[in-house]
Amino acid sequence: MIVYWLFRLIILLGRPLPPEVGYFFARIIADVCYFFFFGKRRALKAAMARVLDTDDEAAISLAARSSFRNFGKYVIDFIQFLDSTPEEVRRRIVFDDELDRINAVVAEKKGVIFITLHYGNWDMGAAGLSAYGFPVNVIAETFPHPAMNTLVQSSRRHLGMKVTPMEKVGPSVVRALHHGEILALLIDLPEPGGTVRVNFFGAPTEVPVGPARLALKTGARPMPAVVWRVKGKEKLLRPIIDFDLHFEKSGDEEEDVRRLTQAIMTSLERLIRRDPNQWFIFHDMWDRNSKAVHAETALASRP
Repeated sequence: MIVYWLFRLIILLGRPLPPEVGYFFARIIADVCYFFFFGKRRALKAAMARVLDTDDEAAISLAARSSFRNFGKYVIDFIQFLDSTPEEVRRRIVFDDELDRINAVVAEKKGVIFITLHYGNWDMGAAGLSAYGFPVNVIAETFPHPAMNTLVQSSRRHLGMKVTPMEKVGPSVVRALHHGEILALLIDLPEPGGTVRVNFFGAPTEVPVGPARLALKTGARPMPAVVWRVKGKEKLLRPIIDFDLHFEKSGDEEEDVRRLTQAIMTSLERLIRRDPNQWFIFHDMWDRNSKAVHAETALASRP
């Protein structure tokens, strides 16, 4: 409820402002939230400690606070994109040669699964693809507060996305991939359908099996990606896509799911390291007592 009314306030105040002015006020609100939202601050600091591989409290706190501030910029972008035209979306999102490569993959008609995290501006990646005419389906978490859920999901639909609630994933998603469409989903949140244990930033964690199972079941091409806020040009967003993730089936379905998921998480780990401050991980991803393990051990382990 608190988050919902904060969001409504930001919409009221932030929509008419230029992005730079909105970012200024978002930073102030983010600093207030950083102080009051203890649980989210603790989870974020634990993640930053792993990503930075340090126990330096000053460095960890700086990274966590920066993440809160970047999340504030994400919110400003989100509400300002609500009234945007496809042309305005295309001006803000820089694809460079990625569009040609995406076109080539989509032309194979096997379906594409973009797997991402709460990083940079994940919604705008899907919005950008939609603005360029790609058929984009997204699997979205359902917010517990109905009004908040309606607000966010209707906003995503306005940006051209076909939204499927996480708990209602079914045949329609499979059909979309079989028709050669694009599916975008997050992998740093729990989802119905189970998890698999992998190594991530040197420690074991449980992540959803859905992306790997869908890719293996449909033959769609899995591509880890993030949407990165360009440093020094904060209004610009740039997709960073791993086009080189390749995977060969072994015939053992569960082991294939495990190994493909590990490959996805290893790729995303590299992408996060480009700028950890743009990762908004506000829940615990690791057991606090977990110890670092080698990737081979994570691949071989069983839950």
